[in-house]
Amino acid sequence: MLVPVIQVYEEVDSTNNILMQKNCIYPSGHACFAEKQYKGRGLSNKSWIAAESNVCFSVAWNYKETLKIPYMLNYYVAIKLVENLSKNGFPGIQCKWPNDLIFNGSKLGGILIDIVYRKDSTIYLVVGVGLNIKVSEDNKKSINQNIIDLLSVKSNYSSDRNKVSAILLNAVIESLSEFQNCDYQKLSEDWNNLDYNYNKLKTIKIDNKKIKAKLMGINNLGQLCCSHNDEISLYDINEVEIIKDEFLRN
Repeated sequence: MLVPVIQVYEEVDSTNNILMQKNCIYPSGHACFAEKQYKGRGLSNKSWIAAESNVCFSVAWNYKETLKIPYMLNYYVAIKLVENLSKNGFPGIQCKWPNDLIFNGSKLGGILIDIVYRKDSTIYLVVGVGLNIKVSEDNKKSINQNIIDLLSVKSNYSSDRNKVSAILLNAVIESLSEFQNCDYQKLSEDWNNLDYNYNKLKTIKIDNKKIKAKLMGINNLGQLCCSHNDEISLYDINEVEIIKDEFLRN
């Protein structure tokens, strides 16, 4: 596992922000952990509110060539996180399009990827991961969605944050190391096998219009496949939004 440096902070605004500071390019595998984030971010700059006990970290990476479909990395990281957690005694976790980890219908964690495209066609990116270790009753009241923690996934879990951090970090490093050579067809199949929303009827928003559609996972281009009026429509990650369920928000 390639981890040249691990920074650990007591408190930061966001670990992604640390590694995305202007004019700072960190080496591949450089990791930043924080005990607490006070401005954690999710997709589309939505706020990430950390639970009472959690793991929050980011990893920097450099690619010498442009990535064919950059947002496929989001799915690849999610799959690796779920697989590594399952191998280490945390089964039953699923993925929710485009960037959440779910257990029993509630949010366990999330992924955020920031990308910088350089003039020389190389890429610098940062993968951020947040995962709930222990959720308090106050957390459940203050966060506007159903959330869950690793203690709920494995009741006899000893709450060893360092071990969980190592599991998650290893998954992210594996993802970043392998991504350029991954098989997109297999990636899409693996995602669809873990997709919490697969074959479910959902409300989606396209061009400010809401429609009901059955979600059919992603294809080998990373597009969301939606069945509506007996037709399959394909949407890129920035073209569609899944409207929140009664208890889940994107």
